[in-house]
Amino acid sequence: MTPSTKPAEKPAPVQPVVSAAPPASQTSDRVTLNDWTGYYTITFVVVQTDIEAARKALPKGLTLRDWYGKGGKYPILVSIGSIENARPRVGFWIGFNYYEVFSAIPGVELEQPGGHTIGPYLYPYRGYLNRLLPVILGRLSGFRKYWERVEVEDVLADIEESPFENEKSAAFSVKSLLFGSPIMDGEYSFDQALGLAEPDSRVVHMAQLLPPNIVGVNPLGKLCRSMFDFRFDRGLAWDVTRVNLNIHVGDVIPGITTPTTITYPPTSANTIIWTADARYAPFRAFVPWRLRSEKELNQVAPAQLMPALPHGGTGTQTGAPPKPGT
Repeated sequence: MTPSTKPAEKPAPVQPVVSAAPPASQTSDRVTLNDWTGYYTITFVVVQTDIEAARKALPKGLTLRDWYGKGGKYPILVSIGSIENARPRVGFWIGFNYYEVFSAIPGVELEQPGGHTIGPYLYPYRGYLNRLLPVILGRLSGFRKYWERVEVEDVLADIEESPFENEKSAAFSVKSLLFGSPIMDGEYSFDQALGLAEPDSRVVHMAQLLPPNIVGVNPLGKLCRSMFDFRFDRGLAWDVTRVNLNIHVGDVIPGITTPTTITYPPTSANTIIWTADARYAPFRAFVPWRLRSEKELNQVAPAQLMPALPHGGTGTQTGAPPKPGT
């Protein structure tokens, strides 16, 4: 054997799970029938609940691994935002705008025969919108959406005596459609002069709670999957400096059944903001997005149902992956 000759390598065993997605340059970008796009101005806040409450909130066929939990607590993602120019990518459509407030459970796995699971998925627990059409379309795709009175102010005013030069305040409210009873409201502040601190690491950390894989329940009670991409690489983001969320009714966030106020930065008396890992601090972003259904994904590339995890792994088998942020 000459020095330049290498011994034959033993082929890697085939994994009985969905493979990771190919690199972006190799994936198909073909436009399909159930292919939607638009822009999202969104504020992410990670709150915490009891891990058992998060587990019990999942429908049959889904399971929760406590990879992201700590001390019996589990992160729940709350998003507050406005959708702009939502439209199909097929044909000529005039886009429509609407407000949306959502809570979602990350780290969800889909149970498979033989005791296997695949994931992670994001389970859209409950969403409130101010337009009926996106509620209907969302329900068909497995998003648990409700038509209510939702308002999200883009920017209210400068904040006087703020330590940040250009700190702005924005507010939102969710009220019942029929009687206007308060469901959830609050305000948050951000500095328009600052970009996101440590943008690469912060986006990667949040992406672990925001995998593009979505699993929900359609109107027939069946689990259905889709892919929702937040294109952070094509957007803008800012640190959120303070948050005040008021939850007036139960079932907005799993495990929170009584009126509750959530604040950031957290105080010793209020630890509902996710404090297990400071890398999940709130931030605000303006990003393009793309939504495709499982049917269309199967036509494009089945592997895209399970893209590579942010930490560099592949579609999950049974067993715990590295902790978020590692």
